[in-house]
Parts: sequence; structure tokens; C-alpha cells
Amino acid sequence: MELRASRLVLLAGLVVAACAPTASPRAVDPTADVSATKAPVAPTPSPVPLAIASSTYGAIEIETLPGDSCEVAVKVEPGAFGDGPPKILTGRADLTGALSFTYAAPLVPAGNGRHEVTCTGTQGVRSTWSQFDIGLKGLEAKSFTARIQAVDPIAGLDGVTTRLEPSLVAARDASVTRLNDTLVKEWSAATRGLGALKLVPSSADIVIYVVPGRSNSLHLTSPDGSQRILLYMVDDLGPVSTENSVAVALHELGHIWCCRGADAGPDGHWLKSIADPLLQGVDRFGLMTHPVTCLVFPGFVTCPNRFSERELHTMGFAEVPAPPADPCVSQANALVTQINALDASLASSRATIDATNARLPGLEGQIGSMERAYPGGMPPDVYATYTALISQYNALVNENNARVDAFNGDLEQRNALARQPLRC
Repeated sequence: MELRASRLVLLAGLVVAACAPTASPRAVDPTADVSATKAPVAPTPSPVPLAIASSTYGAIEIETLPGDSCEVAVKVEPGAFGDGPPKILTGRADLTGALSFTYAAPLVPAGNGRHEVTCTGTQGVRSTWSQFDIGLKGLEAKSFTARIQAVDPIAGLDGVTTRLEPSLVAARDASVTRLNDTLVKEWSAATRGLGALKLVPSSADIVIYVVPGRSNSLHLTSPDGSQRILLYMVDDLGPVSTENSVAVALHELGHIWCCRGADAGPDGHWLKSIADPLLQGVDRFGLMTHPVTCLVFPGFVTCPNRFSERELHTMGFAEVPAPPADPCVSQANALVTQINALDASLASSRATIDATNARLPGLEGQIGSMERAYPGGMPPDVYATYTALISQYNALVNENNARVDAFNGDLEQRNALARQPLRC
């Protein structure tokens, strides 16, 4: 055992001698600083934080340095007709370095979007990005956004080939103002309080373009799912009045959901007009018939502006309440009732006047015949008949003149009612 141990030690010494140069032995200094013998370590820079905590279509949360100014570019494909979300968001991180945004997420084609974040502060500029999914979305009648846009007759609008007319700009502007002022409350009234439409200046679910041209208004859907409405100032019925432009917009908005199935045609209208028992007057068939049944007064056309119950069901409303009274419809119905009554009275009076006028020539003939038969004087019995005929003739003339005066008065009243504008 001792011999083996001695050989192992010698072998180890040989191996060491072969790998290291010969050196003189040194004594250890007990006063030396041990730390000074270690090699220096280069300092590691602290990472500057910038992270996206969450990223979805319509919202993003950022973690960065306190006080940083950040910009978020929202990259989303809006579709052929879509408005799309805001393109740029800007803000400043709070004292904890947190910054969050929520933004309008209107209807766009399904797919992917991207948030590109750039933050600037005391530590310089840093950037990062994240991708998010966009699911298939449909508009809901109970809550969606819209935007009203006037189309310039010179610049035009992509996809519109109809000739635009500067002479229709005044009508366009009046309709734009009317729509902005009343469409929100009219949508609520048309849907019996079930639907809510919000008008926004940008990033809308659907845009209503008011076009200074001549064509029938229409609702369009692109193959990618984006939608828009073209509202023209002159259609098949003639100029679209400022008031009636709201009814036209309601009709075209209704096409987002209506009408499909066995009861509807390929143009999105009901094949058969069915009266809603709870709607009155011009609204009784609802908004989605073709042709739309309107009341036409001289110089004025009023069309439906209330959806029927079956239309509201197609829009996704299961429980439909009774509609509230519509002052405009009540006023129109009252005018129509008065006009109809006067028309009936005028027709009766005209028949009486015509019948009386038909009798007068016969009496005139009898009186003239007697005068020619007795040029020198009439016997007493003939004279009595003669004077009776004259009295009868004069009475009929006086009565007919009074009827004509009454007829003309009723006709003037009827025409005044027909010219009366609806105060709604």
C-alpha cells in the first residue's frame, strides 16, 4: 500500500510540472487586502421598463416609467365602407408608470389589429407592439353609433357615379342639420324606446352620407361586412324635404336588419304590406314596405317614421311595447280627416249645383215660349203660370248662387288645410 501511494504522488507531480512553468516560491503577506486580489466586475445597466399589460380591440394598458409621454398607433383594417377606430392615441403615464386607453371600436372586418407603442421620457425613446384579435361583429339596433357626413359635389365620394349638383348643396346642408338635431330622438321613437343611436364625429359603426344628387337612397354592405348609407336629395317622388330626410334615414337604417326571409323580397322590403293595429295613419304599415306609403300634400310629402312590430322583431327585440302617441301623425290624421270631410261636402254641393243648373235652361225655355206665344198680352190663367215659372226660376238661381258661394268658401278652406305645413 505504501509503494502505491508513493507512486501516485509522484505521477501527480509530473503532470503538474508538465502544465506550469517553474517559479520561485513566495511567502504569503498576512497584511495584504484580500479583496484587492479579485478581478473588477463591469456594472450591469438597469433595464428601462416598457411593457403592454393588456391589448384588445378598443383598449390597451401600458407599463412604463412615471411621467413618460406615450403614443399608441392603432393599426386596424376598416373595410371598404368602414370608419375604423382612432388612428393615434396620446397620453402621459401616472406616478406608478401606468397608462391605459379605451377608444371607440366601431364595426370593422374580422381579423387582427396591432397596437404600436412609443414612449418618451428621461430615459429616452422606447418602442414595443402587440397584436390583438378582432372578432366578427354585427350591429345591434339597441345600441350603435352613426355619423352624418355631407358629400362635396366637387370632390364626390368613392363608388358614387351619380352626377352631383352644386344646386342641391343648400338642401343637403339643411338635411344634415336636421339629421344631427333629430335623428337620435327619432330613432328612439321609431323603435318605441327600445333602440339607442349615438351620433359621433368619427369612428362610427355606420356613416350616413348626404348626397347632393338625384337617385333613390340606399343602404350598402361590402363583402367585408362594412356598411354605409347614401341619402340623396332628389328621388323618385321628387325633392326630399328637410323633414322627410329623417324618415328616409330611418328607412335605410332599418335595412341593416330588415327585411329577410320568406315574407321579404331580394331588395329587403316586405312583399306584402300588413297594417300594424297599434300604428295609425301614414305609419300603419311601418317603415319597410316598397313603395313606402306617404301622404302627399301640395308642396309637401310626409312618409312613415315608425317601425311596425314585425320590423322590430327582425331587429332583435323580443318584447315590443305599444307605441306612444305621435303628435305629428295625429296632426296629419286630423288634417286628412278635415280634408276628406270637406271633399265629401264639396262633391255633394257640386252635384246639387250641377243638377240645378241643368233645370234652369228648361224653365228658361218655358218662359220664353210663353212670351213668344202671347206678344200682345197673356190671358189671366196663362199669366199666372208664367209668373209662377219666373218665381221658380229666380228662386233656383238665388239658391244656386248661395250654394256656389258656400262651395267656393269650402273649397278655399280645403285648399288652405292642404297647404298647411305639419308642425313637427
